[in-house]
Amino acid sequence: MSQSHNGKMEQSCDSTQTPLEAASFGSLTGQTETKQGRLQALVLKDGNLYLRSPSGELPQSLIEANEAAATGRIEEATRLLNGKVEQAVVEIIAHDPFRTDIMLVLGMVFKQTRQINKAKEWFEKILQQESHPLVCNELGYICRCMGHLSDAIQYQKRAVKADPNNAELLANLAIMLTATGKAREGINLFRRAVEIEPANSAMHSNFLFNLHYLPNLEPQMLFAEHERWGRIHAPASLGQVSHSNVPDPDRRLRIGYISPDFCMHSIAYNFEPLLDGHNREVVEVYGYGNVKIPSNVTERLKQKFDHYRNIYGMDDESVVALIEEDQIDILVDLGGHVSDNRLLVMAYKPAPIQVDYIGIDTTGMQAIDYRLTDTLSDPPGSQKFYTEELVFLPDGFFCYRPHDSAPPVVSGPALRKGYITFGSFNNSCKVNPFTIALWAEVLKANSKSRFLLKFGGGADHQMREYYFQQFEQLGISQDRVAIYGWKLPDEHLKLYGEVDIALDTYPFNGGITTSEGLWMGVPVISLVGKCCASRAGLAILSYLGLELFATSTPEEYVAKATALAGNLEALEKIRASMRERMAASTFFDAKGLARRVETAYRKMWHRWCRDNKAI
Repeated sequence: MSQSHNGKMEQSCDSTQTPLEAASFGSLTGQTETKQGRLQALVLKDGNLYLRSPSGELPQSLIEANEAAATGRIEEATRLLNGKVEQAVVEIIAHDPFRTDIMLVLGMVFKQTRQINKAKEWFEKILQQESHPLVCNELGYICRCMGHLSDAIQYQKRAVKADPNNAELLANLAIMLTATGKAREGINLFRRAVEIEPANSAMHSNFLFNLHYLPNLEPQMLFAEHERWGRIHAPASLGQVSHSNVPDPDRRLRIGYISPDFCMHSIAYNFEPLLDGHNREVVEVYGYGNVKIPSNVTERLKQKFDHYRNIYGMDDESVVALIEEDQIDILVDLGGHVSDNRLLVMAYKPAPIQVDYIGIDTTGMQAIDYRLTDTLSDPPGSQKFYTEELVFLPDGFFCYRPHDSAPPVVSGPALRKGYITFGSFNNSCKVNPFTIALWAEVLKANSKSRFLLKFGGGADHQMREYYFQQFEQLGISQDRVAIYGWKLPDEHLKLYGEVDIALDTYPFNGGITTSEGLWMGVPVISLVGKCCASRAGLAILSYLGLELFATSTPEEYVAKATALAGNLEALEKIRASMRERMAASTFFDAKGLARRVETAYRKMWHRWCRDNKAI
């Protein structure tokens, strides 16, 4: 779908969408005499740009770099995209300034090789010669990666204005609006996009994920929307009903994990401890990576699997055949309806047992048998909101591994500043008007306190003004709020030294962000809701014996934040002892998690073997 806006690989893009692929072409040597409108054949399909034919020859090294980028060979593309290539393009344009097609190719490859400043430069050159909504769409993505959210939204609105019935452009604008906390407005656009292209499963998946940013989430609404996706895109009739796996109940199991996020993404950080903890005498572990832009994390994870398959660019049927050839016993999807998911592969049921893990909600699919969870994230009575059978793991279903560059914990800033600093480092998608109003109430109840807000686009002047105005309308002056943008990991973690108490978002709680804050000694106040996304704070705090900081009402949230702010001695004790507390908890026990998961897998397998007359 509209997977053009993400930035799990870009430094300041922090949403759940992914960048476009390099441009694809029908011919790379086509000729035409047309001087303008060189991009009229440019289309956006399933989140990828397609140009039927360039209007003239391209340098061979640029063709090769584009092909490498389009198939995920980023290092090779970067090597091929040297200064000589750009100079060759400049010389071609000097003779024909209207070669916007070659500018497009160069810009796309620069973007895929993460040279976003160069990409922005070339896309701006295109607009000087030829206005095109898809070029505006690209600049919207690039500006967001640079942390310029306000410019990104303007480019996205320009794209939609030029092509108002383009579902992918509507969805991308919806994502941008959601990134600024305008979830209701974004979801309305998303609904319209899905109505325009009802067969677009990826767009529909993105819609489901973004639903979780809406205030006042109701489990029944979420379940109905996810079940609808399953009926439309993954009907039960697609799935295999028999498998040739040997039904030996006690043999070593082949476990396959499939995900687009074996890269710099929160899902990978949640999953890696489990991968490390697996007992390889009990399970043989396969990775199926649909990774668009590999990173050093991808390379690290590859080495930890017994077998790793790069499935990026493969069609569903080919991936299904590969999984069947590997004779996977239990296939586990990581993340559910995240961008670039391969849930449609799961729809064919290439493995006899299929499991959802780390997804924030039901997949809505009959082909997925189980969901790993715990009773904190999915309390009693939750089963009716899942198509999968819930499997409750004792002591939690994930664990945390801190960043290697995490600095030591320092004393709280209140001791040296004389006032309490509250803070949030969550994704701006989660910072909606309800959450800001809740934070404002905390600040009002603590008259000398300050608030530190950090998110990917926080360096953007217009975005800063937008959030300052949000606080001012609620009676909180600008001098009480500090806003920061993207920072390198060590600088990001060091900034927690300027926060006394973290305030969680609602209804989409923090996960990795909450864990990071706690590792840096900062206690977190969280509001608990009815859905899994709004119960992550409760789960993490409870793993550490800090469930006191999980609250059931906004009033309790304000009261507990205020009570904690009034006890500096307790704050310092919490801060000084937090790492020891975390290290001694199940939240840090990767091997313990792996044993719990492997026990669950074995029970699933025994049931399948019984059904197949092996027991």
